Amino acid sequence: MDDRSHSDEDLMLRLQRRRDEDAFNLLFARYRIPITSYLYRLVGNRAEAESLAQETFLRVLQKADHYDYPKRFSTWFYTIARNLATDFLKKKRAVVPDDFQALSESVLGPAPPAAEKEVASQEELDQLTRALGDLPIPYREVVVLRALQQLSYREIAAIVGCPESTARSRMDYGLEYLRKYYRRREGGKIPTGPNEPPT
Repeated sequence: MDDRSHSDEDLMLRLQRRRDEDAFNLLFARYRIPITSYLYRLVGNRAEAESLAQETFLRVLQKADHYDYPKRFSTWFYTIARNLATDFLKKKRAVVPDDFQALSESVLGPAPPAAEKEVASQEELDQLTRALGDLPIPYREVVVLRALQQLSYREIAAIVGCPESTARSRMDYGLEYLRKYYRRREGGKIPTGPNEPPT
């Protein structure tokens, strides 16, 4: 069970200094699902995302001495994951798949037999995931980190290796792209709600 009385940074310090297995297990429990989800949104393949997530945790163990306490663990961790995903995409010269149905299911689980309202919500989610899939990677990763992972612009800038102002402009571009995507669709509604990024 996740003990929230210890910060991520303190757990990483324990791992760094004592190779504390319990500290690693707590970090793994906290970050396994979010990092796999993040990587999946970048590479578009569940198996590859899971493999990259495992590699990310392995790098945490291997490079624990490179962690600079008390800097935010999440920034360091997501940077490792992003670099691995970037390397993977370069090697594979991957093209993001057009069909992001699996992404929808990974976020919400398989769609249950549903009433019309739930079917409409699923269609909206499918449309949103297609729009995200069309967004170029530099913009998509900022939108995903901000809107879905709820990281600050400062953290995003550190992860993607750009100034904070660039992260903000990429977010603006990404949101504008999504707005235009919905406007181009006949009768497309712009989704709002809990996944909308805070301003």
